[in-house]
Amino acid sequence: MQALLEEIKASPGVMGSCVYTSRQGILASNLPSIFKAETQKRIVSVLHRIFKLNETASLDVNSFEVQYDEALVLVKKLGDTSSLVVLCEPDANIHLINMTTSMLTSDLVDSIESGAATQPSGATAEPAKPVAVTQSPQDIINGPLAPQLDMMKKALARCIGPVANLALESAVRQWLQQGEPNRAGLEDLARIMLEEIDDEKAQDGFLNEVRKNL
Repeated sequence: MQALLEEIKASPGVMGSCVYTSRQGILASNLPSIFKAETQKRIVSVLHRIFKLNETASLDVNSFEVQYDEALVLVKKLGDTSSLVVLCEPDANIHLINMTTSMLTSDLVDSIESGAATQPSGATAEPAKPVAVTQSPQDIINGPLAPQLDMMKKALARCIGPVANLALESAVRQWLQQGEPNRAGLEDLARIMLEEIDDEKAQDGFLNEVRKNL
């Protein structure tokens, strides 16, 4: 994967790039050394969440650009949980860079999937059981579990800010795939919500607050 990022960096005007997944953080990076690992993870996770906002609004957005005085940031969706972020000079030829990243997208996705497929020796993956989903996330959020879910949303908001409302809806959607939603399964939902929090101390604080109030 690092070699693919170096290929992107060879494009005129590209200062570096990185691949991020919501479950594993930064998988590979050749961004300038001024960006420390934790800084990269924090910034890129925020950029990746923009795709979730678009999904909630039923918008099909696969890439977007953020223009600053000092740099241009290109963010490209690789999968539901992964993104490519490219840092460019302000006047870089974005069309050329888009062509390069588009040609390498399938190779990057393959690299991510091959890494995710690696399991410890002796581990056996259990086949996922299909679950018939008859309720929407909003049905659950506004239903009998509303007080508990509101508490969890507020706890999450203290960690990630105003996007917690959308993050909760996304987490509930995943939770519904695991089976019938009920109070006994709220800790499973909390663990799904942990994926939205990058800082380990904040993750511990979130779980402790949720457990204390359930």
